[in-house]
Amino acid sequence: MTTTVIIDDEPKSILALKSFILQHCPEIKILATADNATKGQEIIEQFHPQLVFLDIEMPVKSGFDLLLSLPVIDFEIIFITAYNQYALKAFRFSAIDYLLKPFRISELMEAIDKATIRIKEKTAKRNYDLLLKNLTENDAHKQKLLFTDRGEQFLVASDEIKYLIADGNYTMVYTTKKQFLCAKNLKEYEDILPADLFFRIHHGHMVNLKFIAKIQKGRGGTVIMQDGKTLEIAVRRKEEFLSKYDSM
Repeated sequence: MTTTVIIDDEPKSILALKSFILQHCPEIKILATADNATKGQEIIEQFHPQLVFLDIEMPVKSGFDLLLSLPVIDFEIIFITAYNQYALKAFRFSAIDYLLKPFRISELMEAIDKATIRIKEKTAKRNYDLLLKNLTENDAHKQKLLFTDRGEQFLVASDEIKYLIADGNYTMVYTTKKQFLCAKNLKEYEDILPADLFFRIHHGHMVNLKFIAKIQKGRGGTVIMQDGKTLEIAVRRKEEFLSKYDSM
């Protein structure tokens, strides 16, 4: 059984979430709810839940303000937001889930499943420290991603990623430090990495423009990266890619 609290300033949202959890997630026990950040902090400190559903936008104090006021974050969080664009890249960078209003049962269950795994792995503090750092980093090139290799963790700024190559539902990420096999597809990285720095030159790979050594012309052509790696340019992406590269 996973214990949880719900913090949201909209009563209808709380009722909907409670109803969904009671009907579809019997492994989740709701301990308490709160309609503002101050009360939310009180119930967190009183009940010590394993999981918190936290609204981002609330009057007076936001969900982020609540997190910053806590001495330690030792629980998992599923953020709730009505704003599709609100800091979502920072969430994705930091391996943290969010639900968009109105809720979908499938998305709720998927988010709970992921949070349950993270509870078992005890990764909460690491993930939320990284989230808060990324939210306060104004330079998107310096926002960090967390990679794991053989049990060792590495924080890598996005501008340290040289190129990415699709491997089925996985992605090989080549950085200035080393390479990582990651359980995200290439489209997910395309969505979160800075568009002014990265370009998907082919359905199977994406490059950091600053690590290109030269471009070889051809029907589509190829790029040669600074480490000698040669990557094909798709014909249909060639014109846009060359235009972007020339404008740097």
